[in-house]
Amino acid sequence: MLAPTLAPSSLLGMLWFATLLVVATASRDDVAMLQQPRKDMEPSGLQMTQADSLENMALGPLMLKVKEECLSSTQQCLPALIEARHRVWPYVQAELGKEIKPYEPSSFTADFASAWLKDEVCHGKTFFLLHVWKAVGWGAIRNLQQLVGGNVKRHNRRGWRGDLHPYDCQNVSHPSTFTFVRNPLTRFISGYAQLEQLREQHYHQDAIDHRKNFPPNPVLNFLTGKPGSVERAMQFLDRFFVDGVLHDGHVRPQSEYFVKPYGNKCLLAVDFVGKMENVVGDWKRFLDSQQCHVTTQFNLTAGRHNSSSDTKHALADAAGIVGAASIVELQAGAQQSMERALHLQGTYLRALCWLYLVDYVMFRYDLPRGCNHPDMLHIAQLSNISVSDS
Repeated sequence: MLAPTLAPSSLLGMLWFATLLVVATASRDDVAMLQQPRKDMEPSGLQMTQADSLENMALGPLMLKVKEECLSSTQQCLPALIEARHRVWPYVQAELGKEIKPYEPSSFTADFASAWLKDEVCHGKTFFLLHVWKAVGWGAIRNLQQLVGGNVKRHNRRGWRGDLHPYDCQNVSHPSTFTFVRNPLTRFISGYAQLEQLREQHYHQDAIDHRKNFPPNPVLNFLTGKPGSVERAMQFLDRFFVDGVLHDGHVRPQSEYFVKPYGNKCLLAVDFVGKMENVVGDWKRFLDSQQCHVTTQFNLTAGRHNSSSDTKHALADAAGIVGAASIVELQAGAQQSMERALHLQGTYLRALCWLYLVDYVMFRYDLPRGCNHPDMLHIAQLSNISVSDS
C-alpha cells in the first residue's frame, strides 16, 4: 500500500492515467531533475507530495520494464537501469539521512563460457553460460565442462567482444543462454567477505603468480577499521553508497550483468535464469527444457574457490607464509560483521534494499524482513514478491 491517502475514485482515474503518461514519456530530463538533492527528507520519514505520489506509482511499472528489457538483452536495458537508479535514489538518501550524488549503473562485460553439445547429449545445441560473480558461476562452468567432456570455450571480459561477432551469434547451432543468480542480500554480504579475503590473501601471498592476476580492491586499503570488524563493515557500507566500492563485480547488482558492451551486436537474450539456492533442481530443469539426455546431477563441489575450508591449510603449507591459514577465518568474520552491521543499522539495510530493488524484482526474491517501507511494499506487490519471514 502507498503511504499517502488516495483521492476519491474520480481523481484516481486521473492519477492512473498520469502514471502511465509518466512511464511512457520519461526522459533524461526527468533523470537530471531527480538527481538534484532532496532537502525535505528525513530517514524513514518521507514527506510525500502529490508529485511524489505520481512518481512512486510509476516506479513499480518502471521496475517491470527494466526486468523485461534486461532479460531480453535489449539496448534499452542500461538506460532503464539508470532511470530506475535515479528514481530510487531519493529513498536511499532519506534512509541514510544525507545527500549523496547517485552513481549510475554501467556496462559490465562479464565472463561467458560456450560449449557445443553432441547430438546424442543435447541435439547439437550450443550453450552460452553468463557468469554472474558470487552466484555459483565457477561451479556452473565446471559442471558444463563435465557435461561436454571438458570442451568449453571461455570468453573473458576482453575476449567477449573479439570472440563473438554477430555472425557467430546468428549461426551457432541452436544457441541457448543461461545463468544463475543469488539472493541480493546474501550475495552482497558474501561479496564483501570475499573482497576482504582477497585483500588479505594477496598481502600474504604476493609471491604466488596466479594471485597477481587478482589484485585487491584498492578502496579496502583505506578502510581504517580492523579487518573482520563491524566498524570496518560499516565503513565499507558508507563507501558502497558513494561508488559501489569502485563498481566492484562482487557487490555490483546482478541486473547489470545483463547489460551488453556498448557497440556489441551479439545480444544473446538469457533463456533461463536459475537460482543458486536451488541450483541442483534448476540445473536439471534447464537441461530438461533443452531436451537433453543427461541423468547426472549438478556437482556442488566443483568450482569452489581457494577460500574453501578444504584448502586453507594447504595454502599455508604451499606458500610457507605465516597467517595464510587464517584467511578463511577472516572471511567468515567479515561476513558475520557485515550481517551484524546491517542488523544494528536498519537504515543501511533499507538503503541497500532500495539500491538492489531492481534485482529483487527482476529475479523474484522476497525482500528482507527489515525492508518494509510502504512504497517498497507497493512495488513488491506489483512484482508478486513479498517480505521474507527471516
